[in-house]
Amino acid sequence: MNRIISPLIEYLDAKSARYELDATKQVLHMGMEAENARWRCLACQDDAGRFVFVSLLPLHAPRARRVACAELFARINVKLGLGHFDIDFKDGMLGYRTVVPVSKRGRLPRDLAEHVLHGHQIIVDRFIPAISALLFADLPPERALALLMEQPAATTSQTRFSLN
Repeated sequence: MNRIISPLIEYLDAKSARYELDATKQVLHMGMEAENARWRCLACQDDAGRFVFVSLLPLHAPRARRVACAELFARINVKLGLGHFDIDFKDGMLGYRTVVPVSKRGRLPRDLAEHVLHGHQIIVDRFIPAISALLFADLPPERALALLMEQPAATTSQTRFSLN
């Protein structure tokens, strides 16, 4: 086990969270849920030794909406402090990714794992309605985001992890 995945597993075990580990690739798979959606997540250590956490959004961008979705993500990403939304233009897959450096001799700190996972839960849940409005109601990016900003941010009382 590596210095990123081992501490993450310790954190998830302490929370009695369900996950699967691909020991060969050293990739942890888990699920996450919040008020607006359930989604799958991946965690690993990249070639540079950084902690990488990816939320795979439960939405798919049809070809005709991919450019608009990329514009929405650009507008959202400017407002985010850590992490960013991605779109794969080939297949319309959507994700939210956070990459955090970890000292070369250190291990992933438990509180850092907790902050990244909880941050994903809050941010993905917060922006799912705007992304859905853009994809399924054909709202332009600026209108989808403005609609979202008119609503108060939901507060999640408890982080829920599961294997979806």
